Amino acid sequence: MEKFFIGKIVKAQGIKGEVKIKSDCGDLSIIKGLKYLILKNQNIAVKSMRINGEFAYVLFSTIADRNQAEELVGLEVYADESNIQLDDDSYFVNDMIGSEVHLDDGQVVGIVNDIMQTSKKAAEIYVVKTQKGNVLFPFLKDLVVDFDKEQKLLVLNSKRFAEVSLYED
Repeated sequence: MEKFFIGKIVKAQGIKGEVKIKSDCGDLSIIKGLKYLILKNQNIAVKSMRINGEFAYVLFSTIADRNQAEELVGLEVYADESNIQLDDDSYFVNDMIGSEVHLDDGQVVGIVNDIMQTSKKAAEIYVVKTQKGNVLFPFLKDLVVDFDKEQKLLVLNSKRFAEVSLYED
């Protein structure tokens, strides 16, 4: 089972045991209907969940009151990736790391080494290890020609890549 990082519990919310989770995962709507979340490597049933911006408010079936909820503050929350449905043009970070990057003119760029998360409204920054060092570029829809998850192959538009990429010294 691959785990998908949702965020951290930042506080108890109310008196019934609900917790407030600050998310770094982008669009929280992808977890909206999940029946279980993972805390301390254990699946915990979700009684209710509501989303507000970058926060998820969750009531777990095993948490009865605010005191129990306060004991969870600081814990990381995960979901089982296999339970999350992504849009056709969305991918998990784990799918992208290690992918070979090619341009549509046949040039091999390198291997995706890291993905830097930015603000919710900006594109992620991909770090690709090349023979000359690292090259960085934003993950833009008009840049990506194709991604083959099974082959771990990312193909980019060469003209757009020249416009938006930045080589580190």
